[in-house]
Amino acid sequence: KKRFGALSVLTVIALAISTLVAPAQAATKNLVIWADAGKAPWVKKAAAPWATANGVTINVVVKDFGKVRDELITGGPKGLGPDLIVGPHDWLGQVVASGALARMTNLNKGAFAGPVLDAMSYKGLVYGIPLYVENVALIVNTDLVPTAPKTLTELETQCAALKAAGKIKVCLEIPPGDSYHMYPLFTALGGYVFGWKNGFWNTKDLGIASKTFLANASKIDTYYKDGILSKDSGYEFTQWFAGKAAYMVTGPWNIGNLKKQTSVKYSIVPFPSGPAQSRPFMGVNGMYISKFAKNAVVARSFLSNYAASSEFQTALFKESGIAPALLDAQSDPAVTASKEIAGFASFSGVAQPMPNIPQMGSVWGDWGNAWTTVSTAKVTAAAAFTLAATNIKKAVG
Repeated sequence: KKRFGALSVLTVIALAISTLVAPAQAATKNLVIWADAGKAPWVKKAAAPWATANGVTINVVVKDFGKVRDELITGGPKGLGPDLIVGPHDWLGQVVASGALARMTNLNKGAFAGPVLDAMSYKGLVYGIPLYVENVALIVNTDLVPTAPKTLTELETQCAALKAAGKIKVCLEIPPGDSYHMYPLFTALGGYVFGWKNGFWNTKDLGIASKTFLANASKIDTYYKDGILSKDSGYEFTQWFAGKAAYMVTGPWNIGNLKKQTSVKYSIVPFPSGPAQSRPFMGVNGMYISKFAKNAVVARSFLSNYAASSEFQTALFKESGIAPALLDAQSDPAVTASKEIAGFASFSGVAQPMPNIPQMGSVWGDWGNAWTTVSTAKVTAAAAFTLAATNIKKAVG
């Protein structure tokens, strides 16, 4: 009787343990990924083979791009967040500081270019897997401009000739108040945001009103006065697509529109340099693991074994048309065959990772206002950017 009783107790304990373990094991077979409406379909399709092979149900939840970061920060600690989230690298500062993300500990750093890892790092630690990279470039109407300008002087000469011939309404379309799209021109004139040293952004080194930039800022005034820069261009780039602008500055997210239209022949080239080297911002979209992931083991397995693979990143490219971050995937024939990707890549070698530090939240508003003010000719560029720099210094501290 005693032996039977002991066995019965053991059986009950075993059953109790099994009821506790089974749900946990079942839970590991589900993975929740948050992504915005643009990226969600790409991720869902590219992840499907891994999900099938590993018996994992992947639920890709569509989230509002403008709200998903805050939802992760507030919802994660309450158990309402995802296992993984897809988003741009410049979120990192705020999200890591909030404690919402877990770092990557087993990433093969040699599989990615240095600037890509810089973008995905915060205070020297890497977070997430880089998925794809993007930067703007100069899109040239080759019917109007057979030879793309390599310097601002060449661009100015071409614009003057086209305007005199009545062939264009505006020469260069860039949304006026958009500092991101304006960055190639800004850097060509000697401007920059923050200094970068030894893997860290130096917020004490603010280049919004650097000496070199202020010495060349009058070019911006002239460009607006002479109609080289558009005062009212939107993200539709209406004049360029109508054949009435020689150039526009945009990124790979516009590849679909470029391919759809047939009236304008084009090339994609680096923005011309001026007194200084022109540089675009590099944007890296990555996949990150929540610190509060319910299925962290499966999430890390997906990140390390599949999201960082050429198979996944090439599949993602075929869905999105945007250059993969993984070096091996960049050499895939499907990628190298794209003239558009090659064009944007021709400018990516000098790209600067967009700062991912929280202080950038104090930069965009005043910086963008400076561009908008100059476009309306209310003040000179030198005055507008000097004021912006003063305001930003106060805000950043």
